[in-house]
Amino acid sequence: MTLSTVKKGKTGRSLCLLLLLTALMMTSCATMGKKAATLTECPERMLWRIDGLDKKGNPSTVYIQGSFHLGDDRMYPLQKGVVDAWTGADRLVAEVASKDYQQLQPKILELMISSLQKAGGRKVTDALTEEQNKTLLSLLDKDTVDNLVLFEPWVTTYSLAGMIYANSGLASEYGLDSGLLASAIEEGRGVEGLDELQVQLDIITYGSYEEQLDMLRELLDELKDPKEEIEDVKNMYAAYLANDRKAFDKLNQESIAEDEAKHEFYKGYYKMLLTDRNKDWAKDIAGYLREGGTTFIFAGSAHWVGNESVFNYMRKAGTLE
Repeated sequence: MTLSTVKKGKTGRSLCLLLLLTALMMTSCATMGKKAATLTECPERMLWRIDGLDKKGNPSTVYIQGSFHLGDDRMYPLQKGVVDAWTGADRLVAEVASKDYQQLQPKILELMISSLQKAGGRKVTDALTEEQNKTLLSLLDKDTVDNLVLFEPWVTTYSLAGMIYANSGLASEYGLDSGLLASAIEEGRGVEGLDELQVQLDIITYGSYEEQLDMLRELLDELKDPKEEIEDVKNMYAAYLANDRKAFDKLNQESIAEDEAKHEFYKGYYKMLLTDRNKDWAKDIAGYLREGGTTFIFAGSAHWVGNESVFNYMRKAGTLE
């Protein structure tokens, strides 16, 4: 039978069936050839390894080094497995690219100038209770407070967070992110970013003036006795140093749940801080696997543990077993 002898209606149906069958076969072959990557929990502190295939079918590896943004002498020296992964990597990736990281503090200063204008003459202290103002003055000297309260509330919150970290005995310059970025610069190696710089800035300045006030009020209420907040930071760091991933996640989740129980807007904040970024990072890592070679990523440990981790979003997308 030739094509010319087949009735028109039958030809249409036959071609449709043929095209559908061909499409199904091609999809089946593509699915069979596409193997999800595997995840290994390394014995080194907060280190994971993902093994997959690049777009040419060659082995591809991504190391994930969970970091802590503060630290002390106990953070170093790094374990041999971490150093080997770092040294052998073709690509280094942090939360923000090295070029953006160097611009972070100048950008924050720019935001503070803008914040002064946005505050429009309002003073943070006018919106605080007498007790909260007393707490604020017990933590920061009067001249500092008099200057800070002319900005949007996030500036005061940002300063108080720095005070908590300083009193915990931990410092940002000892944080793993800072250490690895400094090493990359010293070695003349570029560092790509999982986030655009603006994402980080949006997190710092999150919320309306009133929402920022609520966050500041909550913090000041908690800081009537700052020992508890300082102890929380120390406990998180201890879990990190011990490589106790379950304890680290538990402490992190308890802190999030406590915040979200107080105010609805915290859900939006943690969605921006963790959920949205974790989903984006899951796609980024799949891209690095496709590009091939060995990639070394270092970013906050909270992104890699728990039910909403980057790894779980990769599993949902089918890029990770």
